[in-house]
Amino acid sequence: MTSKKPPRKRGQLGLEEQEFIRNHVGILSTEEIAEALNRTAKPVMRYIAESKIGIKSKDEEETDKTLRRKLHAKTFWVEIEKQFDKSTGELQYFEDTWIGLVKQFREDVLPAEELQIKQFITIDILINRSMKERKRHIADTEKLQEEVDREYKLPEDLRDGPKLANLETQLSFARNSIANYTNEYTKLLNEQQKISKDLKATREQRIKRIEDGKSSWIGLIRMLEDEEIREKEGREMEIMNMSVEQQIKKLSEYHEYQDGEVDTPLLTPETVQDKKDD
Repeated sequence: MTSKKPPRKRGQLGLEEQEFIRNHVGILSTEEIAEALNRTAKPVMRYIAESKIGIKSKDEEETDKTLRRKLHAKTFWVEIEKQFDKSTGELQYFEDTWIGLVKQFREDVLPAEELQIKQFITIDILINRSMKERKRHIADTEKLQEEVDREYKLPEDLRDGPKLANLETQLSFARNSIANYTNEYTKLLNEQQKISKDLKATREQRIKRIEDGKSSWIGLIRMLEDEEIREKEGREMEIMNMSVEQQIKKLSEYHEYQDGEVDTPLLTPETVQDKKDD
């Protein structure tokens, strides 16, 4: 008698599954990866496509490496390494999610926003942990319920009373754990949504401040209160100033026109004085 295959798993890919896919793309086929994970090929293919695994351009790879190095240089990275384990895939998940979000924001992220992103990813990992534990307790509940049902199917005089009481205690504990993890998931999700909302609001305020700066003098002053914007504008002004000086120098030099006349295209007190000196 052949054993019946377990049904294919459904739902979002877990951290361990994502890591398995990343480690085996190019080694195993999509179908083989799906078979190993007891999944259909569709979610595996979707994850590979969305994550662009194995199909990144050289520029994208260099960008990711640079962002990863910058992340590792952050003051909070030491704590992140203590909080999340590399073997579980959580550390890799943090790095990949961080890089994805920073790229989504076009690498224009202020220190305060970095902390918000850090909190967002941390909560995301805690949500994953909670859901994994919830899933484990659901499986335990099903097994315990089967044992309880088997015991109750026996004649009353053949039932193992102490064993049955113990099973029912474990079953009650497992059910309570499921409820607790569900509540924890809800709380974490609400907190994550709040951070996401705050992060969005912060960035929208920055954009609005920049837009206001284009339309009014007061708005411009407020915009320049942002140190990063002030430095950026300063660099652009310096580049423009250097360009103007180069053009002035070029136009102040003698130029031969089509009619054969030689003169300077730009007349300034300095060029006139130079002519007199000549």
